[in-house]
Amino acid sequence: MSGVEDPRANRWAVLIIVVLGTFMAILDASVVNVALPHMMSSFGVDREQIEWVATGYMLTSAVVMPFMGWIATRVDYKFLYLSCLALFTLGSVACAFSWSYGSLIAFRVIQALGGGGIQPTGMAIVAELFEPHERGRALGIYGTGIQAGPALGPTLGGYLTDTFNWRTIFSVNLPFGIVVLILGMIIMRPLKSSGARRTFDFAGFGFLAIGLVAGLTALSNGQIKGWDSSYIHLCEALTVIGFVMFVAVELAVEHPLIDLRLFLVRNFSLSVILTIVRAIGLFGSVFLFPLFLENLMGYTPVDTGLWMIPGAIAVALSMPVAGWLADRYKPSYLIAIGCAMLSMYLFFFAQLDPLSGSMALVWPQVLRGVGLSLLVAPLIAAALNSVGRKDVAMASSFLSVSQNVGGAIGIAMINTFVTDAIQRHAVRIGERIPVESARFFSRLGLRAESVIFRHEPGIVANPQVKVMFVAGRAIERHAQVMAYDNGFMLAALIVLVVGVPLGLLFKPARHHGNGNKEAVAGE
Repeated sequence: MSGVEDPRANRWAVLIIVVLGTFMAILDASVVNVALPHMMSSFGVDREQIEWVATGYMLTSAVVMPFMGWIATRVDYKFLYLSCLALFTLGSVACAFSWSYGSLIAFRVIQALGGGGIQPTGMAIVAELFEPHERGRALGIYGTGIQAGPALGPTLGGYLTDTFNWRTIFSVNLPFGIVVLILGMIIMRPLKSSGARRTFDFAGFGFLAIGLVAGLTALSNGQIKGWDSSYIHLCEALTVIGFVMFVAVELAVEHPLIDLRLFLVRNFSLSVILTIVRAIGLFGSVFLFPLFLENLMGYTPVDTGLWMIPGAIAVALSMPVAGWLADRYKPSYLIAIGCAMLSMYLFFFAQLDPLSGSMALVWPQVLRGVGLSLLVAPLIAAALNSVGRKDVAMASSFLSVSQNVGGAIGIAMINTFVTDAIQRHAVRIGERIPVESARFFSRLGLRAESVIFRHEPGIVANPQVKVMFVAGRAIERHAQVMAYDNGFMLAALIVLVVGVPLGLLFKPARHHGNGNKEAVAGE
């Protein structure tokens, strides 16, 4: 094969295209969340309905991801990746021109059919193009797109929505998508998967889809509908049935959708668990941080987005370095250090209050960026290097699904925990803290001449009512501060207690000339 025809000859240029497409797809999820209130008023729907703009995309993406491992054995990666990117771009444009709530949901599903395939396909392309000894560097650069998207999304979404309207968060994907598509058609070469062609596991796919959709629906709607509602209990039952039947089918069929024997490989199974743990800590904290800034510190959505930029910059600068380290050092050290730094970032955020200064907001995010870099690149490299090249597409799909599931668990768990904690703290504070405590009010940034009273002349005229009003607001505010801090602390403990010990269990894998990896001792 000549150098021109060899798809690996220009692999670094292809990597940049893969990073751009992945960044575009992941950015979209966090951008949309900022604009949901504007969509709600535009279409005249309630909060429960508008949540399906985000939930519908998440569910469709989760179902599509496992499918990518099979379809990659049928078509070449270039065609598959660019097709997913084109479908995502067309779906984005359609969303921008949606004329009703129903049409927006339908177009979001179309968008997710493409977006859900971009990340696992991109990860598999990186694994196919790069040999194990240089995958760390490549995955470090690739991870920049994965981690920068959620950090920059609120900033871009807030700016576009406030400056123009919510439709621009979708239409902006058109020029960007066209540029990446053109570059991909010019630079990328046809690249075949190393996996063998196999029949499609319809039964396994169906049961996995039922389990994923039901489980993610329960996690996304549990707080809205109530965790004790019959709707959520039905979703939970379907989740258990779906996953149990999926495992039974995969163990019985000749060509499974996901070869469960991969979980006998230590590094791969540890990578899946830590991907979920990382997503719980990251998505849970990214969910809480904007709410803290806006509800308790008074920042606008745009200002909140700007405060998240330092973390994105830290990721962009440290991820390539982390990838370089992943090619040279044991994954156990890097992953454990990354988990420790991520838990430290969450611990620092657990000390926040409404009077916290700028350094208390910036430096923990820098710590998060570096910690994620040390965690993500070695984690993905360890997972993909531990399986044979023929299983790379399957492994990439499952890692992507694991991140989605972990993110949904993190948001649902932290949201439920914080909501319940606010009520508990409010009751305790009301019983223990005297309303006349000036120090109590000043710590919360509440003053007697607060803007609260400028539009409440009746309250100002009645000193007794005014004191009671201030006390009520102060108690509520303090309860929120304590609950948010508890939420950050919970995420910190999960990452520290689970992530660091599991990270130390990773084994260095043996490299082979064919690019495959054999199980290490104990796997």
